[in-house]
Amino acid sequence: MTIPAVLFWILLALAAVLFLSAARALPRALRAEPGARTDPWLTFADHVLSIPPVVAFALGEEEAAFYALLLLGPVLTWSLARSLRSAGAERKATG
Repeated sequence: MTIPAVLFWILLALAAVLFLSAARALPRALRAEPGARTDPWLTFADHVLSIPPVVAFALGEEEAAFYALLLLGPVLTWSLARSLRSAGAERKATG
């Protein structure tokens, strides 16, 4: 698939932003206290694993993007499950 040049550069800029976000999330994950390590590491993994699909789409490699999204799927699912569980626990505590 041929990607227009403008979209190519937009996707590469997005990959660079994701890389910088991952670089900012890593120290937070490394400094996290033992009881609160999962969320910072999930944030870091989300940013890191979002880079390969964006780059693959920029290069026009749909198959590589699909397999990269397969790696990202469990991280996003786990993050969603944790946020729903914490929102449910918060509702129980207040209501």
